[in-house]
Amino acid sequence: MNDDSEGLDPAAVAPPETQARSLFGEILDWMLAPLFLLWPMSVAITYVVAQSIAVVPYDRGLANSVLVLAQQVKEVNGRARLTLPVPAREMLRADETDTVFYQALGTRGEYLGGDRELPLPPGAERPLPGIVQYRDDTVRGFSVRVAYTWVSLPTLADGQPALVQVAETLEKRSQLANEIIKGVIIPQFVILPLAVLLVWFGLSRGIAPLNKLQARLRVSVPGMDPAQA
Repeated sequence: MNDDSEGLDPAAVAPPETQARSLFGEILDWMLAPLFLLWPMSVAITYVVAQSIAVVPYDRGLANSVLVLAQQVKEVNGRARLTLPVPAREMLRADETDTVFYQALGTRGEYLGGDRELPLPPGAERPLPGIVQYRDDTVRGFSVRVAYTWVSLPTLADGQPALVQVAETLEKRSQLANEIIKGVIIPQFVILPLAVLLVWFGLSRGIAPLNKLQARLRVSVPGMDPAQA
């Protein structure tokens, strides 16, 4: 006795409910796969953007500090001097979160005040005095953000500018970046499951007419192959 099911496509002999579920699952996979692939990318992009945003306000604070410090570098008896009052020195150091470093060097590179171990800016090119520049560096094993500028002292014979730098560790920046990331990522843990549920609900409703049409075709065409319905 021959087995009628031999050589038939498994999809042709599968129950209609199985076929509907297979179609539903395949479409659902194609819709959700990009969503789950894009979500880690959005997290990475959010981290980079948060880091950039966190830098801006604290860089402005560093710029203000370095410009105030630059105003205290003056020519005294033919030499550059840092005349920094004690209250101003304490204000530079006053930070409850980060460690702040500062340095002032004269027109010949001589030490005027501050932290001797603060690294010098890279390269020999000097920008115009009064322009604040930034860089990332390391001091005493700490990663720091440095703002620096050159101070023009035209009354000195050598005519070279003095250098002032202010640096601080990155704790405040990290805290702000983390808060930004939390504010963006945590809501996504609620939104993402809701999006999956909405996709599932919308897809199930969307293929419902197709399932009804398939059932009608089977009724109206007796003996029709289920795979062709």
